Amino acid sequence: MRRRALLSATAVAGTAALSGCLGDVRRELSGQILARHASATLRPAEEQWVVGGLSAETNEYARAVLFTESPPRDADLFTDDYPRKEESFDNEVLNGDYENGFTLLYEVKMPAEDAFVALPRSTSGAEWTGWSAATLPMEMSRYEESRLTEAEREADELVAISVMYYEADRAPSRAEVTLSDERGNRRGGSATATPWSSA
Repeated sequence: MRRRALLSATAVAGTAALSGCLGDVRRELSGQILARHASATLRPAEEQWVVGGLSAETNEYARAVLFTESPPRDADLFTDDYPRKEESFDNEVLNGDYENGFTLLYEVKMPAEDAFVALPRSTSGAEWTGWSAATLPMEMSRYEESRLTEAEREADELVAISVMYYEADRAPSRAEVTLSDERGNRRGGSATATPWSSA
């Protein structure tokens, strides 16, 4: 009886020690996810800028896409309504440093009187929630009416579009994007981001 109890105790101790090692390895492999830069703007919901993205006709109120590698230069990412400029969202997506991180494209729709853009949350950073899953918290940055264009003021709904680059030792295969107000209260606008595909 005594020998059996001793063997059981040894087995438990060995399992506990192994669990600790696995936990240490997992933390070491996971590393950090650091938001390095972000760009954001507003547009009337009648204009659809992203292929398959939000518009006045879509029922979704938030959408997010991960870019884990640079898409082809001729990839169909943005619509003809999207105003291409020298420094623009398409360049940020195409020219990301994908050897050291990934890019998130995030859209959220709102009534025009509640105008805001979404940026990475400064008080609660991005983190791994599993081997290849992450959470990417966003924070609302409100627009005063004086900052809106005439077209934005006249629109019933607006869409905020944000493109953010994160530095990480690898890209997630899935990320939960959450939205909070300036006080840290959760708001509607959560979305699950998966890697972009041309299919």
